[in-house]
Amino acid sequence: MRPLPLLALLLALAACSPPDRKTAFDPATLPYGIPADPQPKRGGTFVFGRSADAKGLDPATMTDGESAMVATNLFDTLVAYDADTLGIVPSLAERWEKSADGTVWTFALRDGVTFHDGTPCDAAAVAFSFLRQKDAGHPAHTAECSYWLDYFKDVAAVEAVDARTVRFTLSRPYAALLPILSMFSASIVSPTAFASEGVDAKGKYAYDFARKPVGTGPFAFEEWTRGERIVLRAYDAHWRGRPPLDRLVFRPIQNAQARFKELQAGGVQGIHTPDLIDVPRAAADPALTALSRAGLNVAYLAMNCDRPPFDDVRVRRAIALAIDKRRIVEAAYHGMAEPAESMCPPGIDGHLPFPAEKPDPERAKALLAQAGHPGGFETELWYGLATRTYLTDPDATAIQVAQDLKAIGVRARLIKMEWSAYIPATQRGDHPLCLLGWMADFNDADNFLYGLLDKDNARPGSSQNVSFYRGEKVHELLVRARAEQDAGKRIELYHEAQRILRDEAPTVPLAHGRDIRIFRKEVRGFTIHSVGGEYFRTVSFAR
Repeated sequence: MRPLPLLALLLALAACSPPDRKTAFDPATLPYGIPADPQPKRGGTFVFGRSADAKGLDPATMTDGESAMVATNLFDTLVAYDADTLGIVPSLAERWEKSADGTVWTFALRDGVTFHDGTPCDAAAVAFSFLRQKDAGHPAHTAECSYWLDYFKDVAAVEAVDARTVRFTLSRPYAALLPILSMFSASIVSPTAFASEGVDAKGKYAYDFARKPVGTGPFAFEEWTRGERIVLRAYDAHWRGRPPLDRLVFRPIQNAQARFKELQAGGVQGIHTPDLIDVPRAAADPALTALSRAGLNVAYLAMNCDRPPFDDVRVRRAIALAIDKRRIVEAAYHGMAEPAESMCPPGIDGHLPFPAEKPDPERAKALLAQAGHPGGFETELWYGLATRTYLTDPDATAIQVAQDLKAIGVRARLIKMEWSAYIPATQRGDHPLCLLGWMADFNDADNFLYGLLDKDNARPGSSQNVSFYRGEKVHELLVRARAEQDAGKRIELYHEAQRILRDEAPTVPLAHGRDIRIFRKEVRGFTIHSVGGEYFRTVSFAR
């Protein structure tokens, strides 16, 4: 994987200071949704511009937001989040109950739901969707089912009790079970589609589900031209009723300015992760509607604890003390983000509101000297090309971080990669330093702290813990928190874990970005979901 040319960035890095890009515009004044028409107009094709293409469309193997935003329209889950309250509501499961000890959960399924291939979505299909992730010998299993290891490993069994009843048995209580059952990797898939082309020489299903997905969602898969578009069509038999749109198209447009211009020209009807400098302009444009919502996300700098010198906590603390987060927010987010002090964002139960840690270059230099690096050292700072809600300007963020590190003698060469190459590289641990972020898959501290920082998730090749931090005390606290049924005690455990993580600094939380979308004025019925993905089931065009 060859890094992209960085001459322009290196020249920018040599500049004495970044321009002041602060704006007086407050995105919190914008609504977070567009009301649906009482009787939506039926028909039309909605094109959504985003920064990158999906990696694959099998929900069990996807780990990127670009894939997830498609999945949330192709598939349904047992439970879902209410868009406004973020509370758990029924979806494919109408109701559920759990045993007194929290280890047995029983779900009653909605009647009459069918997959896009016309086959019934029954309890056997639900069990198939989970067991194929759990069991390595299952013909639909793949080693890429990493989310199972991250979040579902306490699920000991999934059984179809009868056609409309599914029972989950856990090896120990897991307080976040309902939230994780709402996430895209818990989507229910068609067993018939998997089996439709037989098995290969290894006994695995030959059907390429990641390229030809079949779910129960409001839209069915139609076409994918890599790098150009993914086309979905309305599913007439969806259990909630046919969506108003005829077709939904996801179109990758890498450059944020190009996305905005295409929106202005009408080539797309909505865009994700706009350049924040365009948001005030969009809010004032009578042809456009700008939406904004406080995001459940975090952008962070990860230090690879498996690689010297970042295996030394003194070096990591020095890096953390060098970073000026407020300057990053002004330069890279136009002031439209909040500096982050924890990997668990505000709005998530368990977030610990630390006082801001001010940059202290002199103390940072002293720590480097104690660690045997009195003159600093050379390293690389990796980052991905695609923009994200948590990282709306990767170039500017990387430049600011590199400038802060240079002030303490750490000379970081910027390595910029295509997103499709960047994610596997960081999951393997090829980087010394990298910029990444996380958007909530489900509304629970477990998603951020256990998923990103527990030692069990530091698996080279499929790691979500790209700092490869393996703190034993943090592991003990996070495992206890997963099983704790008392909400207050869970929060105390997460608070203690965050205090240790701040001291040991495997990552430097940088910012919590706002969720911002911009649409053409004729669009109706869209709400920003802070959790999980993009949802277009109720979208229509004005009459």
